Amino acid sequence: MFNVFVRKAQSDDLEQIIKVINDAKNLIKGTGSPQWQDGEPSRAVLEEDLRVGRGYVLMVNGDLVGYTCLMQTDDPHYEVIQDGSWNNTTDKYATLHRVAIGDGYRGKHLSDFLMSNMFTIGYGLGFRNFRIDTHEMNKGMQHVSEKLGFKYRGIIYVGPKEDDRRVAYELNM
Repeated sequence: MFNVFVRKAQSDDLEQIIKVINDAKNLIKGTGSPQWQDGEPSRAVLEEDLRVGRGYVLMVNGDLVGYTCLMQTDDPHYEVIQDGSWNNTTDKYATLHRVAIGDGYRGKHLSDFLMSNMFTIGYGLGFRNFRIDTHEMNKGMQHVSEKLGFKYRGIIYVGPKEDDRRVAYELNM
């Protein structure tokens, strides 16, 4: 049996969070995807997550092995959705960003655990709608999202380039 839980990230977690993010960047690079290969998420983005209190870490047996951000404000990238539509456009939503599991901990369904705990935290904060996006080549994140009940809603862009195209998902509780 192992001890696993999610907690709010703290400033002294930053270096380990960066390691987890870099592990995920290398994994994504190995698939040929351009996602996260341009320096994002950067140290500054992660520092901002911690500063405003939206970063969360996954702990296993005392080791920080996962990270995500629970954005509780509207994401401007989600204002325009192409080739589809959001199911719920009236209620507030929370967005999961930067979902990452470190090397040596993949294949243990820990991303399921991390994300389901984020639903619990978000639900406690009053959210009943969640959104997530990922690159079209990130089949792993798409699989996890769909397995957890997210529904494909369309295409959004996180920047001006074609590589900034993302598949968008929504979960309504």
